[in-house]
Amino acid sequence: MPDPVADLRQAFEAAYGEPPAVVVRAPGRVNLIGEHTDYSYLPVMPIAIDRALYVAANATDDGMVEARSAAFEPPAQLSRDAEAEPGQGWHGYLAGALQELRNIAPGRGARLLVHGDLPAEGGLSSSSALTVGVMAALNALWSGGLEPLAIARKAAAAERRTGVETGGMDQAVIALAVPGAALRIDFAPFETRPVPLPEELRLVVASSGEPAAKSGEMRDAYNQRVIGARLAAVLLADQIGIELEERPRLRDVWGIDVVDVLVDELPEQASVKEVARSLGVDAGQLARLGNGLFDAQVRVPVRRTARHILSEANRVDEAEAALREGDLKRFGKLLNESHDSLRNDFRCSTPALDKVCAAMRRAGALGARLTGAGFGGFAVAAARADAVAAIIEAAEKATGGPAFEVRASAGLELL
Repeated sequence: MPDPVADLRQAFEAAYGEPPAVVVRAPGRVNLIGEHTDYSYLPVMPIAIDRALYVAANATDDGMVEARSAAFEPPAQLSRDAEAEPGQGWHGYLAGALQELRNIAPGRGARLLVHGDLPAEGGLSSSSALTVGVMAALNALWSGGLEPLAIARKAAAAERRTGVETGGMDQAVIALAVPGAALRIDFAPFETRPVPLPEELRLVVASSGEPAAKSGEMRDAYNQRVIGARLAAVLLADQIGIELEERPRLRDVWGIDVVDVLVDELPEQASVKEVARSLGVDAGQLARLGNGLFDAQVRVPVRRTARHILSEANRVDEAEAALREGDLKRFGKLLNESHDSLRNDFRCSTPALDKVCAAMRRAGALGARLTGAGFGGFAVAAARADAVAAIIEAAEKATGGPAFEVRASAGLELL
C-alpha cells in the first residue's frame, strides 16, 4: 500500500538534497450542510476527509521561500515580503500565508514540497488545505508557537488577500476536525462541537466534471453574494429596528420571528451605493472586502441570497439533530432541500451538478447536493453501505467522474 509520507520524504530529498525537518498533513473537506452561511456568521457542518495534501519543509536563512509541487504549477520562489494579489494562482496563496506570518522569524526562509491525493480546483478545498498546511509547516519550522485555531484564522485571512471573501469554514475544519465526526461550527461567538456520524452512514463525493475555480468570473460571482448577504443584513436590521455596530451580517437577524416575512420584501437586486444612500450608512463599510473594495455601483442579488442563507442555517440545526438521532432518511431529505435552495435561490449550481446529484439519488442515495462554493466542483451524497457501489457507478456515468467514498478524518497533523 502506498505510503504518502514516505514518498514525500523521498521526493523532498531528491529535490533538495536533504531530508525534510517537518512534514504536515492538511486534509481536504466536504461540507455536509451549511453552504454559503459562514461569511454571515451562521453555522456550518463540514467534515475533514481522508484525502489530503502533505507539506514537507526545511528552513533556510536567506529570507526566501521556494515551493514545488506536482499538483500546482509553476514552482514558486518568493521573498518573505511578497504580496498576494488576485490571479496569482497558487503563488498567491503562498504569498498570503507569508504575509500573515511576517512577524514570525523575520529573515528566515524555507524550502517546501507539496504532494497529496486531493483533487485541485475540485471544490474539496485544496486551496485551503494548501494554505493551512503551508502555514502549519512554516509555524513548526520557524518555532512560531501558533495553535491550530490561530493557524486557521490566519489562513482565512491569507486567502482573503487573494481576492476571495472566505468565511473561515474550510480553514477551521481542516485545522480542528476529529475523526468519525462532522464538526458543527458557529462563528458568533466562535464555537465548535463534534457531531458523531451514525455507523451506517456512508458519504460519496462525485465530480461534476467542471472545475470550481476561485478566480475570474467565479470569484466575482462568489463575492457578489457576500455583498448581497451584507446588504440584506443591513436592510433587514433597519426594518426590524436593530442597530448594527460592526459590519452587518445575517447572523444579527437570524431567528427573529418577522425575518421570514421581511426577506420576501427585500429588493431582488441592489448596489452598495443604492443601499448606503437610502439608509444613510457608510458605503465603504459595506463594500470592504479582504483585498480592496467591491464596486459600489454593481447591482448584486439580495433577496434570493438572504432567503437561501437564512433557510440553510435552519437546516444545519435540523441536520445535526437528524445525525444525533441516527435518522438518515431525514438527513438525506435535508441535503436535497439544501441543493434545491442553492440551485433556485442562491443560483450557484450548474446543470452538471444537478445532473450528478439526480444520478446519485436514482442509484439509491438518501440525498445529494453540491458541496463547496458551487459553480462547478463536487457533489456529496448520503447513503447506506449497500448502495455505495451503485452510486459511484451512476455518478461516473453521469459526468465522467471521479467519484469515491470519503470518511471523516482527523484535521491538521504534524507528522
